Amino acid sequence: MTSRLDHTVRLSRPADLIAIVPYMLGFHPERSIVAMAFEPSTAPDSTARGLRFSMRFDLPDRSEDTPDLARRFAGLLTRNGAERVALIGYGPGWHVTPVMDAVRGCLSDSGIDTIDALRVEDGRYWSYMCPDPDCCSPNGVRYDAGTNPAAAAAVFAGYVAQPDRAAFADTLTPVDGQDREQVQAATREACAQARSLLAAGGDHDWYYEGLDRIAAAMDRTQAGQDLSADEVAWLGVRLTAIFVRDAAMTFIGRYDDDTHIRLWTQLTRRVEPDFAAPPATLLAFLALRTGDGPLARVALERALSVDPRYSLAGLIRTALDCGLPPEAAAGMDCAGMADEIADKAAQFPDGTRPVLPVGW
Repeated sequence: MTSRLDHTVRLSRPADLIAIVPYMLGFHPERSIVAMAFEPSTAPDSTARGLRFSMRFDLPDRSEDTPDLARRFAGLLTRNGAERVALIGYGPGWHVTPVMDAVRGCLSDSGIDTIDALRVEDGRYWSYMCPDPDCCSPNGVRYDAGTNPAAAAAVFAGYVAQPDRAAFADTLTPVDGQDREQVQAATREACAQARSLLAAGGDHDWYYEGLDRIAAAMDRTQAGQDLSADEVAWLGVRLTAIFVRDAAMTFIGRYDDDTHIRLWTQLTRRVEPDFAAPPATLLAFLALRTGDGPLARVALERALSVDPRYSLAGLIRTALDCGLPPEAAAGMDCAGMADEIADKAAQFPDGTRPVLPVGW
């Protein structure tokens, strides 16, 4: 689910709806069904305004899975307060139509009004609701998303649509080349120093040192600067401590969401892959609270590919699967948890110490 498109874009025709979806999702969907939820309104042109969010599901590979998908689709829309939706299915008719019929039936049973239902394939769309062949030909209506004003407005506002979901996920793949070599060397050095400090025992203040490094990274990111290889390495090491990772969330509200997303995206890509689970999970949480479900999903996939048992990533995935609305995450007073986390860090100092991956 996503509500990431926050600029004013007029959507008054089926082609406009089709054109804007990739910019809400971040990629051009294939073999999918998408719902666009609109604010309740009695105005005849209400699809021109009031778009709340969109959600996307893959079309099921097996026909017997269609009823379950339709019920889940309707359940998520209901839990998020949707009353009026436009549906778009992507793919051939034999694959889209049974899913579209099942979804529309479940939405009707749930009291959700379907204001339009379209199928898209090979530059044409078909309407399941328009009976007028002069308006919606049985052969489909050709459209050009590249010249559509809604798509142009999204591009002008700075939104990007990757060619497909795989390309979208690739935006979080590890960097390579010289930067990878530099970060790898810096990570080896940071781990060696961390092991020495851990072996020495004593009263090394892992928690507040970690906070200082996070604050410095936030300041650099807010100023539009990239982190050095040493900064990336030391943050990667510090974030392996649970309380330091949790403390990073208390900076939400003290810095704008875009700064957080840029920082955690940079770290997810630049840390050594074995250290990617904490920053990728933090990125997923920021994406969840800003309504960018697709980014949250690919960030969680990256985190769980590194550590399938990473508990915070699992909790966020459950929240997404259950349709937790962005407002619920955005309403959390993360900054207000700072004292509580600091108290726990003082009581349980083991949770402030790095937990280095095997081999480091």
